Amino acid sequence: MRLLFVCLLCVATLSACRKKPAPVPAAPAVDTANAKEPTLNELNDAVQAWFTSRGQAPASLEELAKARFISKVPTPPPGRQYVIEAENLRVIVR
Repeated sequence: MRLLFVCLLCVATLSACRKKPAPVPAAPAVDTANAKEPTLNELNDAVQAWFTSRGQAPASLEELAKARFISKVPTPPPGRQYVIEAENLRVIVR
């Protein structure tokens, strides 16, 4: 009986001494109002990173910004627009 008590005490002590997992740091806050607009190369890198992590091309640049792959959706040149080519995994200006 005494041996059983000692074993239970050892198990309880060892389980209480387990290393606790480190807390996951929160994502840093992004100041989208003052964030610089991403370049075309940064947009293409973000599309590649999205594909690597999710297995498919993003539907829009807004989706990339919402998931914080880019700081904000860039303003396209006048009369043009940014388009994601899903088959080539790149952003083009049309």
